[in-house]
Amino acid sequence: MVGPSKSEKKGHICPPSDATHPSDRWETVFVYSFICKFTNLRGKIEGLETPVDFENALLSNEPNDILSQMLAQFILNLKPQTRNLSVDQISTTVASVLAEYFKTPERTVFWNEELKANVDPFDGLDGGFFGADWDFKLKIFRQLVELQLTHSTEIKATIDRAWGVVHNKHKKKDAANAPPDPSDPKSQESLQLLPIGQDCQRKRYWVVDESPRIYVSTNPWKITATLRAISSTRDEYMSVIGQLKSSAPPELKKGQKRSKPEQAHITLIAALEGRIEAIDAELAVSNLCDNFETGPTPRNTAEFKRIDQFFGCEFIPSGWLIYFEFSAASAKG
Repeated sequence: MVGPSKSEKKGHICPPSDATHPSDRWETVFVYSFICKFTNLRGKIEGLETPVDFENALLSNEPNDILSQMLAQFILNLKPQTRNLSVDQISTTVASVLAEYFKTPERTVFWNEELKANVDPFDGLDGGFFGADWDFKLKIFRQLVELQLTHSTEIKATIDRAWGVVHNKHKKKDAANAPPDPSDPKSQESLQLLPIGQDCQRKRYWVVDESPRIYVSTNPWKITATLRAISSTRDEYMSVIGQLKSSAPPELKKGQKRSKPEQAHITLIAALEGRIEAIDAELAVSNLCDNFETGPTPRNTAEFKRIDQFFGCEFIPSGWLIYFEFSAASAKG
């Protein structure tokens, strides 16, 4: 029996997740972050304002506009001339587009190591995309995001500019192609998602947008890393801060110095408290939008501008991200 060639490289295999809800899967953060950073779908799609909205859509076994419009935009990013994107046709269209990529030797989420080929997940699937369980849908969305990052001309150009990548080395640098200012939503600083901090037990805390949602993970550079949501409402958010304060290191005595984990814990508390005002503002706008019985939401009307002026700040759909530490560490699992 001949063993594998020494020159043959095998990707690591992450242990299967035991999560029973999409809120406890890193792929949910990965996909939602991509939506916020590289599309205008958040705020444009009615009902898609927070990660919770995305998760609830995944859990539904019925065709719904949130997932349908997300799929349509992802497919257009890959194949701009694609038609048949209506809710009753999108499942077949997604299967057809993915099948093209599965024919290549590029390893996808659906790579079969024994066959040395990608396996079509739609083969033999009853009920199509919307009839599948949330795990299947999430894997499809993850795959579509990875393909866009790899193959979408527009998205690759955004990333290249943010990181200062110039493919034509003989091309003169100019201001138009210079990396964006750090305050720009398309800058490297904005496109990355790094933990907002870590506690004294070295657990990482993540926030994606200005909702009260917080995720906590173990070391994302280990294949056994786990991620789970620990708050979704304002009350839960404040409870997390309270728990962190109760486990905070004691006041220093004269001449003492804090360890790095202790200082990180205190810095994390300050960072989370610093977001409360923005969270309250976002929740206030969301509540106002919910109170409109008919017509477009204030986000897309002159009424939105008045709300904006009333609060004294801009409520542009927030969030954004994609090249974030956790996805890079867990990719190709």
